[in-house]
Amino acid sequence: MRLDWRQWNSHRQRWVTALLMAAPVLAVLTVGPYWSWFLLVALLAAAGLWEYQRMVFQEGLPVKWQAFYITAGLLLPLGASVAGSDGLHAALFFVFFAAFFTALAVSPEDANGLSRLARISMGWLYIPYLLSYVLLIGRASTGNRWVFFALLVTVANDAGAYYCGRHLGRHKLYERVSPKKTLEGSAGGLAAGMLVGSLFGLLFLETVSAGCLILLSFVLALVGQIGDLIESLIKRMNGVKDSSNILPGHGGILDRLDSLLFVFPVLWFFVNWINCR
Repeated sequence: MRLDWRQWNSHRQRWVTALLMAAPVLAVLTVGPYWSWFLLVALLAAAGLWEYQRMVFQEGLPVKWQAFYITAGLLLPLGASVAGSDGLHAALFFVFFAAFFTALAVSPEDANGLSRLARISMGWLYIPYLLSYVLLIGRASTGNRWVFFALLVTVANDAGAYYCGRHLGRHKLYERVSPKKTLEGSAGGLAAGMLVGSLFGLLFLETVSAGCLILLSFVLALVGQIGDLIESLIKRMNGVKDSSNILPGHGGILDRLDSLLFVFPVLWFFVNWINCR
């Protein structure tokens, strides 16, 4: 009997896709060398950039600009993997400079040039720049544990919000941006994220106090929900439902990364700047 995933309901598609996506991520975090982290981040960043340009350049981005936009964007995770935060910000300067230099050399009379550069630059900041913080966290001795922590908080947050909203949701959270989200779902997501994050932290992040773990789990879950709303805002502004349809039951890569993009930088700031024991 031939299996046809297109005949499955969206809930079943969602779970199967999530499990298939989790397998390579778990392999990279548990046994993968650091260069495999870069490859995974680069792959996700490239897919995210492709989806983003399809949303914000509905008139079509010229092929030469597409190639430059994605190639230059991948210099950000490369810089982070090679030289940490210094490398990331050196790469960020370089791609901005290169973008303006390219416009200066190739299309100085293009009336849409500045608008194109602004949208391209936002794509770099929104996707590969934020995603590169995974690589900065990964440079720490316990980096893989912290990334697991962020992933578990976010997954629990998403699942809690989905199921609580589905069964208990009555009051809209922010209907103008995301009509299906509810206050009850948001509260359920925050509670689930705090619970799962605190339990994982107590087991595997022994040097961090329980109070700090609860607070950090709450902050990351809250930031994740705001990140979800930010992507919903981008999609609504550009009149699209999903960033793409490459992930059955989920939509696109950005529809899965949206909650994490701002979570990783917040976690990196915590790991590097806050001594919470």
